[in-house]
Amino acid sequence: MKTVEVRTLLFYNVIFKIIGAFFALAFAERWNLAWGINDYFFLIFTDVVFATIATAFHNLPIMGLFAKLTPKKVEATMFAFFTGT
Repeated sequence: MKTVEVRTLLFYNVIFKIIGAFFALAFAERWNLAWGINDYFFLIFTDVVFATIATAFHNLPIMGLFAKLTPKKVEATMFAFFTGT
């Protein structure tokens, strides 16, 4: 992941969010029952898997970027400032 740009990872995050939103719509419209998928399994798969992957693709690159931006000898203060804002 060190060689991949932050914007590329955030693009992947948007793709995962779109797929997750489609599955949320599918659950709201009850399409999963038409597809033959149980409600419990569908919710676990879509909510847990896609939300976790999308969160990782969103938070990790930005936190890595914040870590690269912090100057020496004030790491804790600047990292807290960057993540807080």
